[in-house]
Amino acid sequence: MNQFASENKTYSALKVQDRPRIDGSLDDACWITANWDDRFIQQQPLQAEKPSQITKVAILFDAEYLYVGVKCYDNDPEHIRSILSRRDEYSGDMVGIALDSYADNRTAFEFDVTAAGQKIDLMHLGAQEADYNWDAIWEGKTNVSIEDSLWTAELRIPFSQLRFAKADEQVWGLHVWRYIDRLDEEDHWKLIPVDAPATVYLFGELNGIKDINSKRKVELLPYGNVKYSPNTELKEKWKYGAGLDGKIGLTSDFTVDFTINPDFGQVEADPSILTLNTYEVFYDEKRPFFLEGNNVLNYATGRDLLFYSRRIGHAPSYEPDLNDGETLSMPDNTSILGAIKLTGKSKKGLSIGFMNSLTANETATVYGENSETDYAAEPLTNYLVGRIKKDFNKGNTVLGGMITSVNRNINDSLLNFLPSSSLTGGLDFVHNWKKRKYFVDMKTFASNVKGSEDAISSLQLASQHYFQRPDADHLEYDASKTNLAGHGGAIKGGKRSGKFRAIGSFSWRSPGIDLNDIGYMYQADFLEESVELKYLVNKPKGIMRNYWLRLTQTADWSYGGEMTKQEIGSHAYVRFKNLWNVHLNLERDYDIFDTRELRGGPILYKEPTWDGEIFIQSNGSKNLFTGFGSRYIAGDDHISKRSINTFYLLWRLGKNLSISSKTIYQTNVDYHQYAGKVKLPDSEVGYIVGQVNQKTLVSTLRLEYFITPEVSIQYYASPYASIGQYENFRRVNVGDSRNLDERYIPIAGVLADDIYTFTEDESTSYRMYNPDFNFKEFNSNLVARWEFRAGSTFYFVWNRTVSDYQRGYDPSIGNVFGDIFGAESQNVFMLKFTYWFSL
Repeated sequence: MNQFASENKTYSALKVQDRPRIDGSLDDACWITANWDDRFIQQQPLQAEKPSQITKVAILFDAEYLYVGVKCYDNDPEHIRSILSRRDEYSGDMVGIALDSYADNRTAFEFDVTAAGQKIDLMHLGAQEADYNWDAIWEGKTNVSIEDSLWTAELRIPFSQLRFAKADEQVWGLHVWRYIDRLDEEDHWKLIPVDAPATVYLFGELNGIKDINSKRKVELLPYGNVKYSPNTELKEKWKYGAGLDGKIGLTSDFTVDFTINPDFGQVEADPSILTLNTYEVFYDEKRPFFLEGNNVLNYATGRDLLFYSRRIGHAPSYEPDLNDGETLSMPDNTSILGAIKLTGKSKKGLSIGFMNSLTANETATVYGENSETDYAAEPLTNYLVGRIKKDFNKGNTVLGGMITSVNRNINDSLLNFLPSSSLTGGLDFVHNWKKRKYFVDMKTFASNVKGSEDAISSLQLASQHYFQRPDADHLEYDASKTNLAGHGGAIKGGKRSGKFRAIGSFSWRSPGIDLNDIGYMYQADFLEESVELKYLVNKPKGIMRNYWLRLTQTADWSYGGEMTKQEIGSHAYVRFKNLWNVHLNLERDYDIFDTRELRGGPILYKEPTWDGEIFIQSNGSKNLFTGFGSRYIAGDDHISKRSINTFYLLWRLGKNLSISSKTIYQTNVDYHQYAGKVKLPDSEVGYIVGQVNQKTLVSTLRLEYFITPEVSIQYYASPYASIGQYENFRRVNVGDSRNLDERYIPIAGVLADDIYTFTEDESTSYRMYNPDFNFKEFNSNLVARWEFRAGSTFYFVWNRTVSDYQRGYDPSIGNVFGDIFGAESQNVFMLKFTYWFSL
């Protein structure tokens, strides 16, 4: 294996005069005389062994394009897996080529195509990370010939889609691979071991490319759309829009992307989530402009991001209260007036990323019987992000930095609760040695948020900080502050390849750090240490194809040194020769002192828990694929418990049609769930907890029909229902006590008109709203898509939304789930047209 991995394999591309016709047949004259290379080797399951099937590749070029031809022979052609699916989704048999055009041994552009002709493109980011959101304009066609016992792929990749430095001859890293679905076999032209710590530094070499056009083009993508909202609360039911996306090649290695009045109506809706904790739900970015090239602007540490692009164009921050008989009209999202982004990497390894975006001020309109009142809902806001990284030592060492800022033009007192500006900056350093087997990764960053006293007070009281905690000596709430500053960081390192791997880390966030104006921060005020040990075997043995075992240990403290949680865990995975697999998890959490449960109140001790899970998946190369499992969490108090049951199904009804669903049914009994705050007779604040009995049922359905890789109809639907009932109310007495009787004071409550009246003794009583809830939501998207030429697309979109939150409790989760489909909905229909061209 080491011999093949360390081999200096090269391929010399040939220049052609007559361009081949891209149809997947490989019958043009230039392919007949091409240099076909069949020196492939198996990566899995039998690493470094001879492949079960023959594969040949040839590479040609002219001044504008790189041409790739692949012949995939198969001694069982009836079982070639030719399956149509969404772009960037692996499905069936596939081939691909990756090009390290920067020649930096870290980053590469990859172009893959399935046997059915669907395209997949991605960027390698170093280590084992990849960005699948990068979408280039290129062509790929395939042809399956059962008579000839092979399938063929033909790719045309414009040099304008790659980034490279000027040179008389281009010498790039090269990786070519093939995947045989029914055998779960992956073959490489140049072997990259399955346990390698990274990929690009092991590429072979592509040479011979000379006299190509390195001049960057201007690419433009204008759009026009019309939207109809028949039952919206907005005043105008018909809306018309137009905008422009563009790409300008400044040089062969730096590109400017811009967007003016963007529209993302074809983007899939976010999943529904109802959370009973204080942590902000993280949603993935799905908007094309913010996805492409986002890897250059990435600065992630743990769960936190210095740049979280979903902040740009978020929902308006202020929503006015309504009186009886009034209705509200306001936009769902803040309008993005425009954005510009510069990304690229120089020949000397200097990566630069810059983005600036401007969002509009927004207004909420309240309609009365004979009145119409406008309220400021969001100020004009500018977002700026800058990122720089420099490679040293053949890409083994990387030093970088990042800066972000947000500036709001607040000229209405209603919006004084928002910070006027924020500034964050960070440094990062990565070093690899011993062929990248060992590494150290360090990050440190700081933030400073400015605003009115109201804004900074709100920030201190927010769930990510809770400066008002009465039992935290290291925290001090100051209502007169007009800025909040803090810092954070992490150091991580160890051995990340080979059979045995060990990684340790330590991270911290000071109480005042805040990234949430343009980033994402799960929580401030913590210290965390963790260790991960992993033993991995990729060689088949007995009935097992590969397996691994992972052991983890984590300890958390507040920044003031309060122990908040310890956990130890194990995770075992086995994949069998029949391509079924099973995951087994077991975790023990203990010393749990929750600083967030009481919403700014004192720390709350919770009994240790056992957490176990099993999940089984069938052979994914079959037309019917299932996955099912159960997770059970039990507390040592013998009351708190949670079960999560998951069932997944993918049914391929031929080459063109597939149906998939994922259903999760969850029950949750939490004896320590926060229920509310009350004012005690001595004017102190009392914190009420109860036993919540919650049931949640959520399902996700996808139906996808492909006429061709360019013409498809896709339907996505996600009904969600959750119900919760509270009982056994108690007032927190000594929150950090391990003794239940000392920790809580039992209280009796009487419910009338949706309000509880609690009585502790003859002189102590107080009231609280009934926290029971009944929540249902439904999001769906129907998208008909026709890419009539490369990069140019026509869309028809139907979005349907149902959302209803009510106080009270319905004991039947089935009834609540079923009521979703008959509930009043918001519908939006859209036609959208985009046209790509270059200058």
